[in-house]
Amino acid sequence: MSIGVLAFRGEQDALERWSPTAEYLTESVADYRFRIVPLTLEGMVSEVSRDRLDFILTNTGNYVVLENAFGISRLATLKVRHLDKDFTQFGAVIFTRADHPELNEIEDIAGHSMLAVSQNAFGGFQMAWREMIDAGVDPFADLRALDFSGFPQDDIVHAVLAGDYDVGTVRSGTLERMAADKLIDIGKIKLLGARQSEAFPFLHSTRLYPEWPFAKARKTPEILAQRVAIALLQLQPESEAARKAYAAGWTIPLDYGPVHELFRQLEIGPYEYLKRPSLESVWREYRPWIIFSLVMILALIALAAMIGRANRRISQSESRYRDEANQRKQAQESLAAHKETLETRVRERTAELAEVNASLRRSEATLRAIHDITTDPDRSFETRLDDLLREGCRFFQMQFAATVVIRDGDVRLDKRVNSGAEELQAMAQRVANEVARISGTLTIQDFSDADALADSGCAGIASGSALGATYQVEDETSGCILFCDLQPGRRIFTDVDIDILQLMAQWLGGEIERAEINRRAQEHRAQLAHVSRLNTMGEMATGIAHELNQPLTAILNYSNGCLRLLHKQGDSNAELRDAITKVGADAKRAGDIIKRLREFIKRGELKRESFEITESIEAAVEMLRRRLLQNEISVATHCAANLPPILADRVQIEQVVVNLLLNAIDALQVCGPDSKRIEIEIDSSADGHILVTISDSGPGLPADTVERLFDPFFTTKPDGMGMGLSISRSIVESHGGTIEYQLDERGRPGFRFSLPPT
Repeated sequence: MSIGVLAFRGEQDALERWSPTAEYLTESVADYRFRIVPLTLEGMVSEVSRDRLDFILTNTGNYVVLENAFGISRLATLKVRHLDKDFTQFGAVIFTRADHPELNEIEDIAGHSMLAVSQNAFGGFQMAWREMIDAGVDPFADLRALDFSGFPQDDIVHAVLAGDYDVGTVRSGTLERMAADKLIDIGKIKLLGARQSEAFPFLHSTRLYPEWPFAKARKTPEILAQRVAIALLQLQPESEAARKAYAAGWTIPLDYGPVHELFRQLEIGPYEYLKRPSLESVWREYRPWIIFSLVMILALIALAAMIGRANRRISQSESRYRDEANQRKQAQESLAAHKETLETRVRERTAELAEVNASLRRSEATLRAIHDITTDPDRSFETRLDDLLREGCRFFQMQFAATVVIRDGDVRLDKRVNSGAEELQAMAQRVANEVARISGTLTIQDFSDADALADSGCAGIASGSALGATYQVEDETSGCILFCDLQPGRRIFTDVDIDILQLMAQWLGGEIERAEINRRAQEHRAQLAHVSRLNTMGEMATGIAHELNQPLTAILNYSNGCLRLLHKQGDSNAELRDAITKVGADAKRAGDIIKRLREFIKRGELKRESFEITESIEAAVEMLRRRLLQNEISVATHCAANLPPILADRVQIEQVVVNLLLNAIDALQVCGPDSKRIEIEIDSSADGHILVTISDSGPGLPADTVERLFDPFFTTKPDGMGMGLSISRSIVESHGGTIEYQLDERGRPGFRFSLPPT
């Protein structure tokens, strides 16, 4: 089994760090042998897209990109060990000099200079970028200067203290490490937007985000993924695999929703299609520096961890040597003092260990069941939800389970399992109201504990127990999942129970949000297909009307000629004259009908609105993203600055771009995999019109074909209808623009169309 690992410090370092983990999995998962495949970011995307990997171990941001594009799914999250403490999250620091008179909050940064690692550094800039946007500061528009120094991050701290820059941002833990190494006086530093967290003692100004995930590819069997996940969760901190990875083991998959929120807000990663092309050009220009900066940050963190661990070992050794004599004496006294109670303590400890082992076995079975239920493609969402609630009742030993919908202050029980008596339903409603009020997790071992429930909406319930946790859809609390029983809890609720409850709630929120996203995408595709069908029908009707008009005109001319000839020859056959007259009248009536049909088609109304042309182009590229990836075609977009919006039918303009991109994709089928490229240029003409050019690296078209490209029903494809370019020309001309086929200055074939501004 292949495990693709992001080799941010080179192949040799990745093999040394993660090979013990592969060996551990080989020992733990029988009948399978695991091996490490070191990869760059580009190599990781390439291998995953070709389904050449079974498992993936990469950084937080790269995982979110691969999850969105290729459907990989996380199994566990890394626990990093630093300064004898375990962390599954990290953040960033925004700081200035302590004596700076103008900077006290993040919103004060506007008009000042700032230094960071790289525009694409997740911890070195993007976390701070999000907080600045929330504070109303655009770092690319509102700062006097924004520069990126790359690694090491120490240079950023020194530059700010020296007065070269007003503000700096680095990954959390950097300031403490530099102070511990006596490189800076931390008292000379002032934090902007400081946050407090008992679980994360380092200075930080941003939200916290999860560490690296271990994920499975979409082709990997579910039963194998389940066994690997269980093995990772059982990895001990003192094991060789954990020590080599500078970790304390693995934990259940964390919620990577905060990373999606950051990417969506900044329009990067999976949501990069939402941003303007200028940001894409920045990524292409500075990508090597971003990757280098991330590698250096991880290297510095690893080095700091090694130095701190070595210092602690030295200090502990000195302390042991000084206290050795006292410890021996105290040990003898302690042994004598506790001799009588030793047997009792052994029994108590044995009972505790037995209970822990039983809890672990229950948790393992439940995690396996949850994994089977939530990943089973043959079950519908409703069936999986019912099975999940029943599994929760079994695990928590509860009578009743339900999902709750929270909307506009109304808290309503929705899906129910084991409905029970009215008393149980009423208790569940009160618990649901309380969970919605606190918008978090609620565990009640026994309702009869009046002191614990004095300030709760559940006070007054005679007896029973309950657990509940809210879930979010599109960053808003939309409902909760809860379990209730009329009896006190049959066992003590542990942290593992809460983790499993939150895991169920996160899955439910994710499924609901994913269904909503799919529904919106389907509606958009249906709308675009509907417009395409209408345009096709219009073009076909126009072509048919044009073709029929000519023979009808000929019939009318022939009938008039026959009448003149009969009159000239003096033929008095009234029946023949009447028949010919009726032929001419019917031909004229048919011609009038066709004329009205063509006028009706030309008078179709457009649904015009004002919008940026880049929005239609980005939507069209995203709609064809999977087809582009399957054909290994790259798309580059270049947009001039300060372009005005256009007033047009958004869906019809998207249809034009889709038609031209499909033609380019078909033209590139004869090219090699390394030379397939489409470029989109957006500019303005001298008269203010918006110009869009879509060119490709294909061979182009013969000269005799170009003259007929826009004719209805003319096509160069064996299975084509010949309506795409004809429809595109009709749409562009109905908006007051033009479209043409051309070769650019480098000889690349393509199409250019223009549209008037608003």
